[in-house]
Amino acid sequence: MQIVAIGKPLFENRTELPEAIEYNYQSGDHTLLLSMKNLHPKEIEAVREAEAEFGIYCENGIVFLLYRFGEVLPWSDSAFSWWNVAEEDRRIPAPQANPAERILLKIILVEAATGIVKAIRVTTFSPAFTEKLHDAIREQATGEPFPRSEFVKRSLSIYETNTPADLAAEAVVKTKGGE
Repeated sequence: MQIVAIGKPLFENRTELPEAIEYNYQSGDHTLLLSMKNLHPKEIEAVREAEAEFGIYCENGIVFLLYRFGEVLPWSDSAFSWWNVAEEDRRIPAPQANPAERILLKIILVEAATGIVKAIRVTTFSPAFTEKLHDAIREQATGEPFPRSEFVKRSLSIYETNTPADLAAEAVVKTKGGE
């Protein structure tokens, strides 16, 4: 089991990571990994402590998890596909049995130039957001499979005409972290 800690490398023996934003749902866990270069202390503080807001936008079989942290980190997103998760790590989320059920999201901020973890935050999504996100993942999981190349093609076509702020404005549901 990998231990993630502030001030430590995210991965042993890796002193650099590519800049990337990755939302993932695997083995029943929800994680948002933010790997960014030249992090400013205000960005680190925003991920740790600022009001976090999230949204979901779905188009053409792609689920976009939208997020922002206060005014410092404006709307951004991560495209997700069930079909990009390793088969052994796929878990179809069960329908919401308890109307108060909430997703627990782990957020990890890494300085990409060094691979060092700068912030860890755990928050919850509202029950309504939890239900919509799990519905979107179930819809992907029971739909027609498509390869990573198709995922990239579909995602890029959406990005051609939309910014993350555009997607957030059209989100099917939004929540604040901890609601």
